[in-house]
Amino acid sequence: MAKARKQRRTSRTDRARETFLATLAETCNVSEAARTAGIGRSTAYEWRDEDEAFAAAWDEAEQEAADKLEREAWRRAVEGTDKPVTFQGVITATYKEYSDKMLEILLKAHRPEKFTDRSKVEHSGEMQINVLPEDAGL
Repeated sequence: MAKARKQRRTSRTDRARETFLATLAETCNVSEAARTAGIGRSTAYEWRDEDEAFAAAWDEAEQEAADKLEREAWRRAVEGTDKPVTFQGVITATYKEYSDKMLEILLKAHRPEKFTDRSKVEHSGEMQINVLPEDAGL
């Protein structure tokens, strides 16, 4: 039976860990973070499984990335993005474009009691089911 080898911490692995976590916080993408850090995804997951501090930092990095995504969704929904108006190939003005879909998603996330899709089916009467001879083999 093979023994689990204990990885020795070096300044190189410390740099790889730091790079991985920084990239994860920026991108919220484990594959991209591993690639940027020069490690395999499996190595990152091993570090997370074996090192509680690294696992906590990983969770924090993912939260940071999710916060950035939420801020960007808010910006697009509430502040809008500037879109150019062109005339004969020349930008003559800009207008604000807002994302109704982002606004809907944010409202559902932050006010689910008011904005979550609800569908409810109730049956309060009798129900009769007839099984035909040809259905008996089901």
